[in-house]
Amino acid sequence: MANRLLISAENIEQTYGDLTILDFERFYLYEGEKVGIVGVNGSGKTTILQILAGKIKPTSGTVRIDCTPFYFEQFGSSDNYDADYTEAGKMGVSEQMWQEKVSGGEDTRIRLAQLFSDRRAVALLDEPTSNLDSTGVELLKKRLREIETLVIVSHDRSLLNSICDRIVEVSFGKLYFYNGNYDDYMEQKELRVKSDLAEYEKYQAEKKRLQSVYRQKKAKAKTLEKKPKNLSSSEAKALALCGNRKPEAKARNMEKSAENVLKRIEHMEVKEKPKEEAVARPDFRLTNPPKNPIVIRGENVTFGYDDKLIFDDANFMIKNGSKVALVGDNGAGKTTLLELIEKREGIYVVPGAKIGYARQNMSQIDMDKTVLENVRNVSIQPESIARIILARLLLTEKDITKKAGDLSGGERMKLSFAMLFVSDVNFLILDEPTNYLDIPSIEALEKLLIEYEGTLVFVSHDRAFVDNVATEKLLVKDGKIQAGEDF
Repeated sequence: MANRLLISAENIEQTYGDLTILDFERFYLYEGEKVGIVGVNGSGKTTILQILAGKIKPTSGTVRIDCTPFYFEQFGSSDNYDADYTEAGKMGVSEQMWQEKVSGGEDTRIRLAQLFSDRRAVALLDEPTSNLDSTGVELLKKRLREIETLVIVSHDRSLLNSICDRIVEVSFGKLYFYNGNYDDYMEQKELRVKSDLAEYEKYQAEKKRLQSVYRQKKAKAKTLEKKPKNLSSSEAKALALCGNRKPEAKARNMEKSAENVLKRIEHMEVKEKPKEEAVARPDFRLTNPPKNPIVIRGENVTFGYDDKLIFDDANFMIKNGSKVALVGDNGAGKTTLLELIEKREGIYVVPGAKIGYARQNMSQIDMDKTVLENVRNVSIQPESIARIILARLLLTEKDITKKAGDLSGGERMKLSFAMLFVSDVNFLILDEPTNYLDIPSIEALEKLLIEYEGTLVFVSHDRAFVDNVATEKLLVKDGKIQAGEDF
């Protein structure tokens, strides 16, 4: 027996003024499905959730909701939620429910506790991992497996891999459907891109062949229109009477044949060439990197704020060229350690290490200057390389002429990364670099960091990002810093 259809959306168009956000034929959600929605920032992912939840009515189209969904908003507030105490305890925030002020992560956990308290048949979730640390994300994965049917928008690929059995990509208002989890989607999408490239090449070859046939027929038509050399008009007319058709008739037929070929070209289904990523990279030698095998060493590090001890006689070291992820719960001291490294406070950093810190407040960006001007201000690389780095971070030619102050949060983050990659720094410090970024941008950043020839230390709650980029991990816990891979 087929699973029951719970939500259907057909022939949906959503416009705001002259801008069309969504224009797709169908979206069906069946009982028992767990669907992940992916796409770039601004593609319409949240709008789809709002339509499916009945929060907004589309400009045109039909939506049928045969259930009462629970809608988890990305920017909701726990002030409006009444979570069950037991469920709040399972999410680790039973005590925080009574506090007037809670952290961003605690707020998210309280709102998720309300979701699990509600027990509705369908959950619609918009970025539920926002502000959660790695422990919170793992707990959320476990709890979401208990929900039978859900649709989730998330940039956390490990979460999408863990719970989803179908992925829907939103691209230029259209929906593309893939079976399986996020990794399955990426494999299928790669095959589709290869197929699209083959179709494009076939289209180009056939178009080129028909254009050649058209030119040949046009040339032949012109030849037929001309009377033979050294013949008088009366001789040419007599010669034509001996033949089946007059030269002008033959020329007209050849012209008609050429026009038919031209119509075939005009009516060919146009195939677009899949976009290819530029692969040039900065010349790292220009940063004069240190040659020392160990670039950072922390010995008996003790540090705290007021009466709170963050590090207690901690020891660690970082090898030259390594990519080190700092892992641990919120409040363990990861960001504090990044700041101590940058300030070289109580920690030995080799003199040749030039540190670049991507800060959450992006204070290094001049908001009154354009994207390209900001990059030029710090770049030691040729401008062609700087432009390629911007393009690889998915900043378009149009984007780079904008003032930084007009960029979105995600675009500013990408600009700050571009400025680091082309500057004279040879040691990167990144604090939650995937914040504000959609999945395509995260994957673009990953590729650049994997290629990066310097040393990298970073903090991220994105498990897939950590697994893909880090060559080593340091666990910050209980005042100590421990090396290892099993966390």
